[in-house]
Amino acid sequence: MNDEANGLKAIAQRFFCAYDAHDVDAMVALCADGALGRYLPLGRNSVMPIRGGIDNIWRAFPQAVPLFRVEVVEMILAEGSTVIVQAIMSGPIPADPLGIAKDGEDVHIGHCYILRYDPKGKIARLDCYWDNAVLNGIVKSKL
Repeated sequence: MNDEANGLKAIAQRFFCAYDAHDVDAMVALCADGALGRYLPLGRNSVMPIRGGIDNIWRAFPQAVPLFRVEVVEMILAEGSTVIVQAIMSGPIPADPLGIAKDGEDVHIGHCYILRYDPKGKIARLDCYWDNAVLNGIVKSKL
């Protein structure tokens, strides 16, 4: 693996360490100006800016799940300057109206991130996919 690939994976690792620490400012600092992202399954047309869009989701999530954690399971260097990350978001959640989780139960939700970098090593595009049944329950109950 070349130095550029190692560098991209290191940036991804810093991003997810900041996410685990609930440090949204550090996460955003790793993103390019004008960076876009898509959080599915929020909708097929859910592409939005990182700043003033997805960063609001990142800031709201610890309000609903104050003790949430982020664990990187695997990172894969894809074509060009793209890194695929499998991560597990976990933590004790409030009871959800769908009855999937009991109050305070620790849940583990798999996520897949596709990070695309610009030539300066900043995240220019971030797409995230997950199983949203539990998250929809959290949204209905807390956000």
